[in-house]
Parts: sequence; structure tokens; C-alpha cells
Amino acid sequence: MFQVIFTLIAIVCASVHLAFSSERRSSVAAIARTYLLYLLFFYVGLMGVLTSYAHVFRPVETSASIGWSTSPYEYEVGMADLTVGILGVLCLKFRADFWLATAIANAVWLLGDAIGHFRQMTINNNHASNNSGIFLVTEIIMPLVILALTLYHRREGKVA
Repeated sequence: MFQVIFTLIAIVCASVHLAFSSERRSSVAAIARTYLLYLLFFYVGLMGVLTSYAHVFRPVETSASIGWSTSPYEYEVGMADLTVGILGVLCLKFRADFWLATAIANAVWLLGDAIGHFRQMTINNNHASNNSGIFLVTEIIMPLVILALTLYHRREGKVA
């Protein structure tokens, strides 16, 4: 559910920004860039930091929500979440190739996770709330949307 919430926060905030900024509405590329920035910051950045907290400081509850047993690897998963989350937050400061690197890191992270969740569903019949359903759909769609927006942004030759 986190993923849906952070997606909605990013979309609502970007829409409000667009409503109050004629410059941000000046072209399709400017609108796409606005949504991309908010998705990178909220969906990749803040969600990554929050999921890091969940894995590091609340591993029992977090593992249970995924249908797993707690493991020492929970800390390592949290550090991976934190790494990508920090990249997303830093997208406010750094642009251009940094956005592409962040979008690629997010796609590798979440699409790789999705493969693991599919395996858990098929091999272990694990249909826990944070292993399947809307969680899994969002985990596949959002990195692809972010990557597509990033590639569109690059094609348009815009850096800010």
C-alpha cells in the first residue's frame, strides 16, 4: 500500500505545482519533467527512506507483511532501500544524467524485487499483502513509468 500512497502524493503535489505555475505548464515536456521530479523525490526518494526504516527498525512487522520470516538480511535490504531513496531525494539538487542513473537504479531494484515476489507466489504460494496484489502491480508499473518519463525527458534535451 505504501507504493500507492507515495504515487498519489507525488501526482497530487505535481498537479498542484502545475496548477500554480504557468512555466511548468508551458509544454508537454515541462509537464512531464514536473511529474518526473515529484515521482523521483516522493516515490523513489521518500518511499525508499521509509522502507529502509521499516526493514532496519521494524524487521519483524515488515517481514510478516511480506510473508517472510525475519532474517539478518533485513538490515541489508534496508540499506539497499536507503541507497536508492537517497538517490531519489538528491534528484531535487542534481539533474540530467543523475535522474537517469536514479531511474535505472529504481527499476533494477523494484523490477528485481518483483521477480522475487512472483517466485514467492508461485513456489511458496505466498500471497501476503506486501508480496502480491496491488503492491506487485505498482512495483512493476511505477519503475517503468519513471524510466519512460526519464527517457522522454532526455530525448527532449532538457536538463532542469
